[in-house]
Amino acid sequence: MGRNVAALAVLSVLVAGITCQETTTLPAPSNEVAKESGICRVCSCKENKVDCFDQSLTKFFSKQEWADLKAFNPKEVDLSENMFTNITVIAELSIEVLNLSRCGIEMIESASFKDLQQMRVLDLSYNKLTKEKLSPHAFEGRFAPEEYEPLAAMRILNLAHNDLHSLNADLFEHLAELEELDLSGNPLTTIDYPTLIAISSLPLLKILRMRSCELDAIPEKFLHIPRYLERLDLSDNKLTAVPQELDETKNLVYLNLNQNKIVELDMDSEDYPGFPRLRKLEELHMCNMPSLKRIGAGALAGLENLQRLHMSFNPSLSYVDPKALAKPDEIGENYDWPMVKELYLHSNNLSEVDSRLLSRWDLLEKVDVSDNPYLCDCSTQWMVDILTVTVENRGGNSSLMICQEPIEMRGYTMKHLHDIHRTMRCVDKYGNRPERDGAILLGLLIGVLLAVPLMLGLMLMWRHGYFAWLGLRGPVDTSRAFYKRAPAEDNYF
Repeated sequence: MGRNVAALAVLSVLVAGITCQETTTLPAPSNEVAKESGICRVCSCKENKVDCFDQSLTKFFSKQEWADLKAFNPKEVDLSENMFTNITVIAELSIEVLNLSRCGIEMIESASFKDLQQMRVLDLSYNKLTKEKLSPHAFEGRFAPEEYEPLAAMRILNLAHNDLHSLNADLFEHLAELEELDLSGNPLTTIDYPTLIAISSLPLLKILRMRSCELDAIPEKFLHIPRYLERLDLSDNKLTAVPQELDETKNLVYLNLNQNKIVELDMDSEDYPGFPRLRKLEELHMCNMPSLKRIGAGALAGLENLQRLHMSFNPSLSYVDPKALAKPDEIGENYDWPMVKELYLHSNNLSEVDSRLLSRWDLLEKVDVSDNPYLCDCSTQWMVDILTVTVENRGGNSSLMICQEPIEMRGYTMKHLHDIHRTMRCVDKYGNRPERDGAILLGLLIGVLLAVPLMLGLMLMWRHGYFAWLGLRGPVDTSRAFYKRAPAEDNYF
């Protein structure tokens, strides 16, 4: 009997072990289950990324289909280049980056993203969203007893290239932590009051892009609230002057004003003033501006920390004052210059780059001043002697610094002039060309030497009547005309 009990006990242990082993090996890996869901049958699901790019999808996935992805634990979802027009509620997932660009989206259902509590980046660019159809409710978070909670992880929102003529004043009320906003390519035309309120409601905004929005002015107080703004892109608009409202951006380090209609920068002009004081600005872009002609003294003096200056492809820019960057002291006798590290002045209409534009050319890390119609005379001798060396040492090509004037120097490169140790003469300030005097005098001397014998020869021929056939009688013919022989029958006493 005891033996039977012992055997039964051993058998029970073996059965339990087998049962336990089968229990631990039955479930399939979570990713394999997720990959069999509806979404992953249509899209590529690999390494926590769902790639549905350009799959000709016409209907947005249902909440249940999204829920089936939970085991896959997606971090990035790309649904761009599809054809669904409406966005509906997405199930609770760990998505951090969601790309919904270029889908023709017209409507976003309220609280569509409320369960995406880890979403940091949302791309809605190149769709058909309007102010009327883009409601603040689209960005609602989860519902709390008193209000909707924000999408706390959201940091980057891209609304570029939609059809937004204005923004709802409360559009970003659920995106209090937003740091980057792109509104480029929307036909805003003007920043109206609701738009101003909407952007001003983002106190932690660091990056604002408003490229190609047809803006002709920046309203007052527009940049007052986003005190932490670091990067601002206002390129390809219709601004005719540097916005003085930039004075509100105390932490701005990057500014792009490319492709605007600014004519000049002059600290003494009300219509075209220079830059206000931007003490932290490190990088400025003012390129591809066909109307820009002149940069006056002190126009960039407010940029005390400027390190990278891009001012290229301005076909009318013919003058940059030597003290454009210099900031005078209270007396006006001493000046301070920013320690510029990168200088780009290529493809303008400059006849020279003044040596006084920077205080320390040797501190430059990158420099490009090529493709300008340079006047090669004594005023640009320093460019031949010093700047060409600086360009070459910084990896540039001084062979692209080519003389245009005077005519005798046209086509010469400054590198060649440096290599042959050429010392250039000065051009007269009244436009006279002393370097041509020798040739002119020699030409006059040759002309006189040739003219004198020619004139003497013509005089002799005229005196001897060789031009009578032209009606020009010489003195010999004239004297004969006054002499007449007396008749033979006349008697003389």
